[in-house]
Amino acid sequence: MAKAKTKKKTHTLIISDVHLGSRVSRSREAAELLKTYQFRKLILLGDIFDDLNFNNLREEDWKFLSVLGKISKARKVRWVEGNHDFGLAKIFGAMIGASVYKVYKWQFGGRKYAAIHGHQFDNFLIDNYFLSQAASRVYNFVQMLDFSDKRISHWLKRSSKGWLRLSGKVARRAIFYARLRRIDYIFCGHTHKAMEERRGKVYYYNSGCWTDIPETFITIDRDNIKIHKY
Repeated sequence: MAKAKTKKKTHTLIISDVHLGSRVSRSREAAELLKTYQFRKLILLGDIFDDLNFNNLREEDWKFLSVLGKISKARKVRWVEGNHDFGLAKIFGAMIGASVYKVYKWQFGGRKYAAIHGHQFDNFLIDNYFLSQAASRVYNFVQMLDFSDKRISHWLKRSSKGWLRLSGKVARRAIFYARLRRIDYIFCGHTHKAMEERRGKVYYYNSGCWTDIPETFITIDRDNIKIHKY
């Protein structure tokens, strides 16, 4: 009989921007990740769904939700609402047994932590909602037609001054938000760009996304916070 694979261990695991229902969602890989880790708490950091149209959900999307339901029976699942899954988080959170927050705050090892999706720090999205949605659809279309290594999508991200400015802007505003509230570590999604930054005593982390390659996620332990590529 083959031996079961030993699971990796961490205290808290964070994933964001799975965008279930989108044709570029890598929900199958996200489900496999969750099966390979042993953790005490899972934070779903927003935009787990892409939109309100359940007809777009594929078989692998439903399987991902099923995995979440099984996890919540034994471990803590915290769902932070994003701009795409606003309203849906409460419905599906209740179904799978996840607690839902706009901002999730906790303490660990004597430090203060906060998780917020990040669209709150994106003025362009707030002021130009429909234009932002259209740009997102165009980018998703490019991803579908892209090479397997997503070279065109990656080039667009690197070349887009607006995208780069957005990542920096969300980081700066999140750090300012944390500083005002005496939070030591703040975590966001939204920009689809994994990154970490420190300003003064505040640490900022972005968990990236699960619609691109490589997919990224964050683990938190008492003496170590790390961004991983799947």
